[in-house]
Amino acid sequence: MSLIKLQNITKKYQTKEKDVLAVDQVDLTIETGEIYGIIGYSGAGKSSLIRLLNNLETPTTGEVIIHDKNISQLKGKELREFRKKIGMIFQHFNLLWSRTVMENIMLPLELSKVPKEKRQKRAQELIELVGLSGRENAYPSELSGGQKQRVGIARALANEPEILLCDEATSALDPQTTNEVLDLLLDINKKLGLTIVLITHEMNVIRKICHKVAVMEQGKVVESGEVLSLFRHPQHEVTERFVRQDTLIDREENEEAVEYLLEAYPDGIIVRLLFEGEKANEAIISQAVRKLDVDVNVLQANIKNSNQASFGNMLIQLTGQQSVLDQCLIFFQENGVEIEVMQHG
Repeated sequence: MSLIKLQNITKKYQTKEKDVLAVDQVDLTIETGEIYGIIGYSGAGKSSLIRLLNNLETPTTGEVIIHDKNISQLKGKELREFRKKIGMIFQHFNLLWSRTVMENIMLPLELSKVPKEKRQKRAQELIELVGLSGRENAYPSELSGGQKQRVGIARALANEPEILLCDEATSALDPQTTNEVLDLLLDINKKLGLTIVLITHEMNVIRKICHKVAVMEQGKVVESGEVLSLFRHPQHEVTERFVRQDTLIDREENEEAVEYLLEAYPDGIIVRLLFEGEKANEAIISQAVRKLDVDVNVLQANIKNSNQASFGNMLIQLTGQQSVLDQCLIFFQENGVEIEVMQHG
């Protein structure tokens, strides 16, 4: 069920020198309960785009539709009530340093004039949800970066929002803490059925928790779709760049490595296997060796996990009689593994 629709959105900013087109004719649909990622380098327009979702910015042209309402037309009380249903967490936490963990989380409830007893009860529930029990009376200066972001997440959930916006929420964190915060967001998504929209410049964040992703460049969405599909078959140069960064393999370095392997192992055939889902965890190679009179030499492998499935590729050398090699290739294909023959001996 569609919760958010962006229809032909543009956003222009006027400066003294020139107009800046930050968002350029963007169309997106986000379903209820999805974790939707928007990725791009600095200046791609992703921050401007996410601010349109809670009406902090209004589009120059186009419509932002949430729950079948054009939110740009909301005014007064209706707009205030709408914003309560959208929480937001930030890269640098935006906590009040003079307030404790409990008091920071209660702030949105105070602004909504919720009675004190209900504020405290709700804040305590959220403290337990984000794993900060025992830290209720600590001040932000006494917390680690990960703990501060957990406070930010709890505060964003105070008014029981339907949508959680994450603005580079893990960029200021180390890799281990980033994974812990992403695990928390994934858990919240599953427990609460919360729709999460996050922007980032880190593809590992997209891969770990997102269901779908839109790739932005110069204000445009250049590619979008399911995360697994974009990782497997990136169509745009920008997407390819992000995928290469995540796999820690540069295209030129990878091509050089493949050329070296082709020269170093001239016998038989060299084949790239592309795995997806359960196939990435199955013993397809050993099954082929047991079933067929073929020798397999693994030259290179790279397996990753996403929110949807495992995926990856493997470069192998197959040696044996040509008829057996042909049977082996057919065996891989019949078992749901894509193949690319790199070299014939």
